[in-house]
Amino acid sequence: MIGSAVPKDVARTAYRRRRRELPADVPPAAGRALAARAFSVMAEIVPSSATVAAYLSAGREPDTAPLLTGLHERGYDVVVPVCEPDRMLSWCRWTPGVPLVPGLFPSVPEPAGPRLQVEELPDLKLLLVPALAVDRDGVRLGKGGGYYDRFLAGLRSAGNSIPAVAVVYDSEFAPAGSWTSDSLDEPVTGVLTPSQWTELPAPPVYS
Repeated sequence: MIGSAVPKDVARTAYRRRRRELPADVPPAAGRALAARAFSVMAEIVPSSATVAAYLSAGREPDTAPLLTGLHERGYDVVVPVCEPDRMLSWCRWTPGVPLVPGLFPSVPEPAGPRLQVEELPDLKLLLVPALAVDRDGVRLGKGGGYYDRFLAGLRSAGNSIPAVAVVYDSEFAPAGSWTSDSLDEPVTGVLTPSQWTELPAPPVYS
């Protein structure tokens, strides 16, 4: 576990290194456990006809394939993010077997299909957000691009309180105040790990 209130870039480097050192069998095992944990909770909080924003995992991230497939099988409308210029996100629908194409970052494939703005997803009820780690204040360590912070800030400034749940390994759910934060950080409202789904205090929503 990272020490108390270390600089964010130092914490990010440490968690990146830990992920690189994970054995290859850890992400798929974590992915299966994540999916089981999510589906034990979601039926009570997200209607099965709703839209859920998830993401395609890469590298040593917890494998999201079982989660995405399970969402689709349960009737959810699944969308995943598309990186746009100026560090903005759009969304594309995902179904099993959808063709993947190079995105803005060629090493990060994205589904082929229409790019959608959040306003075109009126039934969006849940965001599952990637992170390197997250603390109990909801401050997440992303990869440093700021895409999700900007997206969440835009939602909240429009008065939208869609739950945002960070997806991490159990060892990446840290005590509050484990690293520094700043005014650009948009806290998440929950954390999903292979062993737990934890709700966190909701951040303010501005109308």
